[in-house]
Amino acid sequence: MSTRIITLHRAAPRRARAASLQPRGRSTSPRPAASFPRPAPSSPSAAIAAIAAAMAVVFVAGPARAQVNVLAPMFRSLNGAAVWASAGFATSNGTGSSKDQRPIWRGGFAVFYGPFGGRGDTLVTFTQTVSDSSDTTLCDCPQGSSNRFHRRTRSTRELRVDGKRLGGNGRVTLLIGYQQSIFYRFGPPLFQEAVPVGGAFLAAALGPYRLPIGRSRFEWYAGGGGTVVKLHEIAVRASGLEIQLSTERTLAPEALFMLMYRVSPGYRLYLGTSYQYLRFASVTYRAIQTGDYISPAVLATLPGSLSLQSVHLSLGLTFTAPGLLSGR
Repeated sequence: MSTRIITLHRAAPRRARAASLQPRGRSTSPRPAASFPRPAPSSPSAAIAAIAAAMAVVFVAGPARAQVNVLAPMFRSLNGAAVWASAGFATSNGTGSSKDQRPIWRGGFAVFYGPFGGRGDTLVTFTQTVSDSSDTTLCDCPQGSSNRFHRRTRSTRELRVDGKRLGGNGRVTLLIGYQQSIFYRFGPPLFQEAVPVGGAFLAAALGPYRLPIGRSRFEWYAGGGGTVVKLHEIAVRASGLEIQLSTERTLAPEALFMLMYRVSPGYRLYLGTSYQYLRFASVTYRAIQTGDYISPAVLATLPGSLSLQSVHLSLGLTFTAPGLLSGR
């Protein structure tokens, strides 16, 4: 009997709560199709997709700004660029033949970074402070000292002047570019035609230094660098066989001197000379025709290394940074 009473008491609040949830005075029939649609219940996949989209916007925008910030210092250090053409002459005898006097035509371009290594600018601040104070005595009657009181005022004026002491110019300029030659002859008789040689050009130059002539229009640089070069499948003929030769990638060191003449605020005429030493320490050969065999006797006549020393005279035009980028 007690168990049934407890059951009735527990069911009563549930019926009352269910009745309170029913809207009063409204029909419980479904709404017509023309009414506003109810929001669909959110699923876990939709929530995950929304979170992924928000994270994509944040992480894509972040690296984009970071890339711009990384490239900004590179463009701030860009000082200019140059294009040139040069004629070179061999100064060493090739193995097994006389010195070839035909000019070595070459062209190239490079961008100038720097100069680096100079003294930085110094910010100089001059500050002057002037203080002024005054005492005032007020009294209602001459005899009453108790009514007398003092008032003290103080004013301060500050004068600040900011200036910049320019640092010394840097003395190291980096050159990064490319050089290509249409004619190189190393000397051995198997080179019947000119051999093209080219590659990335890297150099470091000291300067600019001004010459005390021409109203400071002349500047000169001196430095050294090299060209990364490689011969790949150059066709030659030896003992009636058509052979292809290839070499390893090497750096051809070069000492250079450059003289600049400023023809306008953004352009300079470039005249230079350089000395280059090119050497391939190892050379590999293979027969072009299928089935041909290079005998040991023929291999003995082929050079195991190639070298050439040459002097080049260059003429070109340089563009300073204001001529390349607006706003600089």
